[in-house]
Amino acid sequence: MKYLLLCLLLGWGTVQLTAQQDMLQPVNWAFEAKMVNDTTFDLTFTAAIQKGWYLYAQDLEEGGPIPTTIAFDPAEGLQLIGETKEAGPVIEGMDELFQMNVRKFKNEVVFTQRAVISEKTKVVSGYIEFMTCDDEQCLPPTEIPFAFSFRG
Repeated sequence: MKYLLLCLLLGWGTVQLTAQQDMLQPVNWAFEAKMVNDTTFDLTFTAAIQKGWYLYAQDLEEGGPIPTTIAFDPAEGLQLIGETKEAGPVIEGMDELFQMNVRKFKNEVVFTQRAVISEKTKVVSGYIEFMTCDDEQCLPPTEIPFAFSFRG
């Protein structure tokens, strides 16, 4: 009986811990297509980061946190121009959790990808993969889908 009670208590604690981790969403994303001209758009991906949490930059060395990646699905008439740019309050230096130098953002970061689209382009879609940590823990890498609609 004691063994059964111990198993139930341990199982409940594991369920509670998993539920708490699932509820943590320290980054909220917003997407916007800003028209530059008739065929050129700046696709912006804005991450609002909760206080105490960090989002890692796109260019990190292997062996550390997962870098933020913006992946685009193939789309007819879509041409990406240059690399995705990032802008926000960056922290650069030794990360205690990974014991390596990293670049990470706090509060907010905006990723911008310039794109040329043709009349055939209806939707530009894909996903953002990212990892967030605070000073004590990291959440598993997360993928967030996005889609921009064009031409009605």
